[in-house]
Amino acid sequence: MKRFTMTVVMTGVLALAAFSLSNAQQGNGPGGSRGRGPGGPGPGFGPGRGGAMMLRGVDLTDEQKAAIKAIRDAERPAPDDRPADVNIRRALEAEVFADAPDAQKIAALQQQLVQAQSERLAHEIAVQQKVAQVLTAEQRAKMRERLAHAPAERRGRAEHHEHP
Repeated sequence: MKRFTMTVVMTGVLALAAFSLSNAQQGNGPGGSRGRGPGGPGPGFGPGRGGAMMLRGVDLTDEQKAAIKAIRDAERPAPDDRPADVNIRRALEAEVFADAPDAQKIAALQQQLVQAQSERLAHEIAVQQKVAQVLTAEQRAKMRERLAHAPAERRGRAEHHEHP
């Protein structure tokens, strides 16, 4: 049973490592070739996100643009401040490829990674909510309509590949 558990854990971690590596090579990961900073990939209006592109065509006033810029600037991490999940992912991958991987350490790092990613997502949602409050009811309705009608594949590209 212990061997089976270790096999399952290792398979999951190796899949995670392969996914991480493929994202990094495609420029989708933090610090990828598309010039994303510490904010990394992800949906919305958070630091380093394509939120400005999502707002294109919403006809923002100059005051709204300034307010959104202020929100994004206030929430943007320092240039040398790497997100916690990046450091944890590296530690996890280092343990996976160790000469004698420790299954308990791998499991603990997996839990830490999930927690760090959850915290990052919560922060991104908080930023989105702040930006949404700057918009008028009509502008928010237009955003909802655009999101509902955009093909899923295009929504993913807009969320992951565009720059502010």
